[in-house]
Amino acid sequence: MFNKKSVDIAVLGAGPTGLTAALILAIRGRDFVLLDRAASTNQHSYALALHPDTLELLDALGVIQPILKRSLRLQRSTIFDQSNRQRAVINYSALPVKYPFLAVIGQNELEAILVEALAQKGHKPKWNHRVRCIQASEHHVNFAVDHLMEGMTGYAVAHLEQEIDKIYDYEANYLIAADGYTSMARKAVGIAFPEIESNLDYAVFEFKTNTRLLTEMRMMVDQEKTHIYWPLGNDRCRFSFQMPRNFAHIHSFNKDHSMVDHAAQDSSELSNAHLDYLLSKHAPWFIGSSNDVKWRVMVHFEKHLAESFGSGRIWLAGDAAHMAAPAGVLSMNMGMLEGADLAEKLSLDSNHEGRQFRLNAYNLDRTTEWRRLFDIDQKISTDDSNGEWLLKHRNNIIGNIPISGQSYSQVLAQLKLHQTVAA
Repeated sequence: MFNKKSVDIAVLGAGPTGLTAALILAIRGRDFVLLDRAASTNQHSYALALHPDTLELLDALGVIQPILKRSLRLQRSTIFDQSNRQRAVINYSALPVKYPFLAVIGQNELEAILVEALAQKGHKPKWNHRVRCIQASEHHVNFAVDHLMEGMTGYAVAHLEQEIDKIYDYEANYLIAADGYTSMARKAVGIAFPEIESNLDYAVFEFKTNTRLLTEMRMMVDQEKTHIYWPLGNDRCRFSFQMPRNFAHIHSFNKDHSMVDHAAQDSSELSNAHLDYLLSKHAPWFIGSSNDVKWRVMVHFEKHLAESFGSGRIWLAGDAAHMAAPAGVLSMNMGMLEGADLAEKLSLDSNHEGRQFRLNAYNLDRTTEWRRLFDIDQKISTDDSNGEWLLKHRNNIIGNIPISGQSYSQVLAQLKLHQTVAA
């Protein structure tokens, strides 16, 4: 009896998407719970930049000031070819928006700000709560939750493992699934998650240098590969070099909340010598030191799009519904907008019929938007020679552009591209 719980809305996953949804539900005074199997927020940054539309959302949520205080503002993104020739410039300062820039901030810092804002509303994530056995019916979503605790195991060398402390049985009217690309909720409702393009493997290095860094995001296109540079502030930068397929293990996309990927530290592919080789080959313009490496990791990316963004009483947002190439930071930014949209729609009505009407519209809007961002229907064209070069490298560029929302068409225009959108 004491382990049975009932709630209007359950949010699975306390990353940026789930935290954004939870914060809106808290502001709207809804009955909800936010669950995550991890012990805390991320201790390192995977995604690291917020788009102008996302910043406007965070402004509306009352958290823009601490975010801007901790972020580095970038007014430009550039695209270079393998000859180190600049092919395109995205000028965010020319966009007619409230925040005409990218805000570079670690995912760990972003999550900490959202958790604090949620705490000020009287809520906090339930950490160490692992959801399993999700079953959706016409009237409710039922699922079991393991409350985990750390226990000491081992003989010669002791180590910590998670053990089940208690098991709770939850009943929710609706479930917002922000539980990542292996989403148990998506699988429970039987939504297909097809891969839409070949997978990508990256060697990622984050280091401190002794030179003044470029204050722009840069993509370096080398035939079928796309390499990425981000300045991080405080003399730090991140380079992500696309590597041959099967360079990284598939499980490497399981986001480790720890600061260091211990398995990567002794890898020759991630050595300082290999980093220097990659810099000289793909970023000859970089002339600073690269010895002070703070983070190095092999990452496997896949590009997926769910066939539907939800069904019945289970609805998807963020990585549970899509995975994109890393340069554009699309999955996190769009995921936060999706989490906000879902929370708003579920807050506007209390009856199932009204909610279902709005959720069906959510599914149509989000599916259409992602087909547009990925240009699945090949609607992007150009009548400009430089635009032709970009489209020749369509797989490198489309889905990698760091912009989303209302500004997307305006950025395409800056790149001399235009997209035909069906009425």
